Amino acid sequence: MLLIGFAFQGMIIAQVYYIPQKIDTALLMEKLPRATGKEKAEILNQLAYNCRISDPERSIRYSVESQQLVKQKDDESIFLTSIYNLGLAYFHWGNFPVAVSYGLDALDLSEKLKDPQMWLKSIELLVLIYLYSNNSELALKYAFKAKHLLLQSKSDVLTFDLLIKLGWVCKQTANYRLGIPYFIEAEKYAGLNDSIFPASRALNLFHLGSCYFEIQKYDSALSCFKAADIIRKENNLLIIDRDLTSIGRSFMQLKKPDSAFHYFLLSKKASENNGEEMNLADVYIELANYYNARGWADSAVYYFKNAIIKGHWVAENHSFYRESRKNIDFWFTPNQNVPDYYEVAGYKIIIKSHRKLSEIMVARGDFKEAFLNLSMCVETEKLLTGINRRGEVNELNTRYETVRKDQQIQTLEREMELKQTNILQSRYIIFGLAGLMLLISVVLLLLMRQRTIKSKQRSIALQQRLLRSQMNPHFIYNSLSCIQSYILSHEPDMANKYLAHFAKLMRNILSSSTKEFVTLEDEIATVENYMELQKVRFPEKFDFILYIDNALDTVTLVIPPMIAQPFIENAIEHGIRHKETKGLIEISFRQNTGSFLYEIKDDGVGREKAKEILSKSDKAHKSMATSITRERLDVLNKKRKNKISLTIVDLKNGAGKGVGTQVIFEVPMKL
Repeated sequence: MLLIGFAFQGMIIAQVYYIPQKIDTALLMEKLPRATGKEKAEILNQLAYNCRISDPERSIRYSVESQQLVKQKDDESIFLTSIYNLGLAYFHWGNFPVAVSYGLDALDLSEKLKDPQMWLKSIELLVLIYLYSNNSELALKYAFKAKHLLLQSKSDVLTFDLLIKLGWVCKQTANYRLGIPYFIEAEKYAGLNDSIFPASRALNLFHLGSCYFEIQKYDSALSCFKAADIIRKENNLLIIDRDLTSIGRSFMQLKKPDSAFHYFLLSKKASENNGEEMNLADVYIELANYYNARGWADSAVYYFKNAIIKGHWVAENHSFYRESRKNIDFWFTPNQNVPDYYEVAGYKIIIKSHRKLSEIMVARGDFKEAFLNLSMCVETEKLLTGINRRGEVNELNTRYETVRKDQQIQTLEREMELKQTNILQSRYIIFGLAGLMLLISVVLLLLMRQRTIKSKQRSIALQQRLLRSQMNPHFIYNSLSCIQSYILSHEPDMANKYLAHFAKLMRNILSSSTKEFVTLEDEIATVENYMELQKVRFPEKFDFILYIDNALDTVTLVIPPMIAQPFIENAIEHGIRHKETKGLIEISFRQNTGSFLYEIKDDGVGREKAKEILSKSDKAHKSMATSITRERLDVLNKKRKNKISLTIVDLKNGAGKGVGTQVIFEVPMKL
């Protein structure tokens, strides 16, 4: 989200927050057939950047062709630009997982090339991807990677730019109190430097007011919105009409409806003149609510219906303004221009208006019209749900792609460490030839280092095996198949429920994969979510009971993440699944002396019977749950005085027949 600031100080553009990059596409297209090599690759990169929003598919083709002309070893700068353009194009195409992959590659290469401008552009791209894929935590993390530049900056304009954008990311991730100090500091710099655009200063005040509004400091919010309005009037800004609407909303919260109504009318007039359809939709709803509160139902109905028309226009045209240029200038940076965002904004207007109209019609006794509006509300909610489902999948895939890239980077770093170690070993051997005592010392040192490296490699390999056991491909395939089945059988509620459980489980597994311990509260939530998923898969096969001892402090106690998941899976797949009647799985967390017990008990066919069945159906199958868990406990217990123990009990009836399995983890209170 953090560009290098405004490159040309002193240039005043009253209508936009940035300096548009002017590209003569006609001239470039004329040069393209005659160009070769690096020159052609640079032209293709410029064309790719220019059409990233209007035609992302063409942008991708241009970028790929540029990469084919100039390999990374030939010109890393041109290659870096093409990677960045691919990330932008896939972002505007809505393919966030692929976009984040290119964005991370661009960030990594810009660091290696020590290119600060491309580094900041890559950060901006990654922040926007994470924001629009609902990965707020990652958006904030990557935005604040640039915070150190505030200390290095010697330009008021650049400092202002960094401050407002850091504040904006805080605001977009609902960290309003965190963002307020950045906007306040940015306003100080804006007051000291005439080179900062009036539009940018007005926008900064608008964002500050929005943060105050969200934390219910309406007097402070109103003061900021009015200050922004003064700048708007003085500089004839045509793209901040929403500030007038915000003033009206602040007056409404301060119980001054007449003042609010005045500003709503001003905002309506300004947006009608400027063609800002989205703000008009918002203002129409505010006016409708105003009239409805005073019992003027006819006027309220009129404005709600007009709000619906505007909402449809925004969603269908993927635009807030009627003029395409103004629509781009509306954003803080043009790269915020994402199609799904417009659809969501338009649908929310439609849903809100239809619901209000339905309430008004019910009050009038016109139940037919009320039902019609309610039906339209439900239909639009279905469209919005579809976008939200795509968003959940995008969120999961984008986070997974980020984790995968991080693991690749860590692997490369380990390889570099190993290479450096090998170089050091060679040097020690050469120096060791100078004397026997030195040689012995070097050998001992190398043996110790190798032992440490092998220990680290073993720990890493164990983490990877654990992650693979938790993210069982068979389980993932079956889960996705269930989702597909619900979708094909027109059961959207079940599909949505299953998808939500699945997304949460994958997010929890990926989040905890790099952690040695998690809180007992988080472990319980993950296990419960996992059991709900399995319950949907096998609705008539088993029930489960989750018991938590009230004496346990689940917020402070810690446990290795998903430590019992392989055994729970075995209980379902090999114990309960082969049982003729409906089974029961009991999961309990109980207080013990100096420790707590984590128990998994099932009433399945038992381990001996399960092995017998598996030997007949799948001779190649080999369960890794016990061995991986015991190895994991060995690694953890070596570091600690208080050990975690594992006990597996085969449950049998009076006749000696297997009637289930009980797995018990005894976890010390203090690890």
